[in-house]
Amino acid sequence: MGYQLIYNSSFKDIDENTINIEIYRDSGGTLIASELLCSADAVSINYESDDDVFKPIKCSDCQINVLTTKVLANLYTALGNQIYCTISKNGSLLWCGYSVPCLYSTDYNEEYNLLSLQFNDILSSLSNYNYTYLNEKQSIVSFYQVIKHIISQIDSNGLIKNVYVHNAKKINDTTDLLNNLFILDRNFFDEANEAENCKDVLEYIARYLGMTCYYYGDSIYFVDYDIIKNINSYTKYTLSDDSNTVVTLDNTIINVNQNIYESNASIAIGELYNKVVVIANSNSNNTIIPEWNNEDDIINQNADANKYYESTRDISGKNYTLLNAFFKSKNNWWWAKPSILAVPIEEVTPQNADSNGSYWQKAAYYETANEPSSLNWKTYFTISDYGLMGWKTTDGVQLSLKNKLPIAVKGGTFIIDINYRLSGDWNAAECIVTSDEQYYDGKYSTGFTDTMFKCKLAIGDTMYYDGDGWVNYQEYHNKVARNYYKICNGPNTWAGATWYKYLDEYGYWRFVTKGEYDSISGREKYSGGYADRNYVYSYTNSSNERVFIEKWFYDECKLQDCFYLVHKNKVGDKVFDTDYSLTNTVSWRMNLAESEDGVAVSLPSDKMTLGELTFELYAPNQLGTTPMRRTDKEPVRCNSFHINDVKLKYTTSDYVKDIFNDETYDEDLKFENVIDENIVNDFDDIEFRINTYNEHAGSYSYVLTKVGDEYYFVDTLTDGVSKDKLKAEEHCINKYVNYYSKPRFRYSNSIKNRDISLNSILKENTLNKNFVINSITYDLMNNKCDVELNEMR
Repeated sequence: MGYQLIYNSSFKDIDENTINIEIYRDSGGTLIASELLCSADAVSINYESDDDVFKPIKCSDCQINVLTTKVLANLYTALGNQIYCTISKNGSLLWCGYSVPCLYSTDYNEEYNLLSLQFNDILSSLSNYNYTYLNEKQSIVSFYQVIKHIISQIDSNGLIKNVYVHNAKKINDTTDLLNNLFILDRNFFDEANEAENCKDVLEYIARYLGMTCYYYGDSIYFVDYDIIKNINSYTKYTLSDDSNTVVTLDNTIINVNQNIYESNASIAIGELYNKVVVIANSNSNNTIIPEWNNEDDIINQNADANKYYESTRDISGKNYTLLNAFFKSKNNWWWAKPSILAVPIEEVTPQNADSNGSYWQKAAYYETANEPSSLNWKTYFTISDYGLMGWKTTDGVQLSLKNKLPIAVKGGTFIIDINYRLSGDWNAAECIVTSDEQYYDGKYSTGFTDTMFKCKLAIGDTMYYDGDGWVNYQEYHNKVARNYYKICNGPNTWAGATWYKYLDEYGYWRFVTKGEYDSISGREKYSGGYADRNYVYSYTNSSNERVFIEKWFYDECKLQDCFYLVHKNKVGDKVFDTDYSLTNTVSWRMNLAESEDGVAVSLPSDKMTLGELTFELYAPNQLGTTPMRRTDKEPVRCNSFHINDVKLKYTTSDYVKDIFNDETYDEDLKFENVIDENIVNDFDDIEFRINTYNEHAGSYSYVLTKVGDEYYFVDTLTDGVSKDKLKAEEHCINKYVNYYSKPRFRYSNSIKNRDISLNSILKENTLNKNFVINSITYDLMNNKCDVELNEMR
């Protein structure tokens, strides 16, 4: 049924303004509305006070005092945001808010009991809501989209109509900040992917903009109190149609002395501080892909979460108990589900695990004679190939990210690593013995290859990595359209084979038959043979003729928009039942912030890398083959790869300041300014959770802007008064330093409500100072305000 009216009340204030109160409850049934009787001090609305003049978010609350002869059970709730009230003045919405859960306070001992109802405004109530992804997945979103999304989570009745943003700053020569500033909304989740609450997210945005966010009437406002007397224009964003216009809000100076309600004035001097520190607290984006063994994602494939299989096996003269359970990825990964003779397997068991395809398994084992007190389960992603008659069968993509993650970085390096083990058995238990075979290049060797995982690493449809560098995807599409790639085969044994090639009009090397080669003139062309007749490669042309090719072309056709992740096998290394990682290409000379072994993939440093990340792993080259081929003994086939970890992380370079003393750049950039060294009173550190780009740290926290179709990291914002182009953090520290560089008055009094809002400028004649609101309490019955004011600079 949604929200339904349950109580209402109406009265006139001392100036004959009509005040209406309506209270609604979210209910599944039909409710009947009743009238409430308000007490003499009927309604007060209070905006909180704070020592921070430029506090980024200012919340309010409301107290409604009613007289009642019975318990108002409908006003009791244990749920946040189940009950809300609206307060209107002369037909216009003045304030709305949600009841405080379980707060029901009355003496309940007289004929008429005084009941005080407490409500918090929409900004306070947003602390009960966690931020959710705007598009149900990580994406680049504008500040406007974030704010509208947050409001929609709580305001199902559309009470908030507009958002006003003070035209105090410019980006791209426009004051439309909300539609021109963007961020990765992954920033609003911590390292464990736990969401921030929506109130905090709004606070982060306000802090970056250098403004104070507050709610009043049917709108949310962002105001820069530092220049409120200089600029009275605002960008008004209409939530119903996403339009925006520039408007002027009245900032006529209100004379306090001419509007005294009752004289209880007081003045004070605000505190002085000797130092202001701004910390850009960045949310690291080092971890690019989901945690490999995430217990919330890798779940048992069986309806029984504790389902496992138990068996025994004699291995190397000992009897072992083997335990296996089969798992699946709930949300993070797509994988090539296994099959037998092309028939998909719905549920993997020990009876059908010797199949073709991939699955997760947890494995544990122990010597049967020595049963342990606990088990050591290990998680593996197994890729198996039990092809008919030993033919290699498992091919193609075996694992890929289900939700492509947005990347927004400039320069830096991806580090990729895979920890794996070759086996002749589908069972990943470490006690399994396949063979003691070693890589060998002696008399009986017919050769061995490196272990290679074909991998696709791409950013949107913009570029892909080919093993040497990043390539524009248009080049790949052009090659496909021009029939460049061929279906190649090899290595094969062929004595006397010769390849022929020429350079075509696109700059591509084309391999052709001898007849075609001889007929071509006026073009660069070459021919050649093979050093080893056992490693000959070819493709079949449209005339069903065999065309010999070089190895590099075979690899390019096989990879296309992919590349190889490689472990270089060495003579003497064990082939099976041994854990290996990719051959390291990361060097200390790269000066990486988060350096560790793996394959280094450098990103372009001259431009932004922006788009959704594609990460795919294919079946490794040795799967379904005999990795070590020799003539003196029967070769052993590799039926499975057991992968126990896959890493893909991002890190920045130029991280070390002083190589001899291990001094590094701080991920959280610090700005500070000393106001007066003779005063020992530091201002509380000001924290930015939305930041300006810092080349020494990878982060989701950096703000972007868009020019045409291209995104860029925001470096500076332009101040609307001084025209200074500074980082948001620098604007902030200048504002605080300028304000706290000398004593400032605080003034308190009770004054008549002459449409006073948090945007109002007030003047006190005796001090001859202009002030803005620090805190205000509206007494609606008496149409007065108790104010605490901060001096403007």
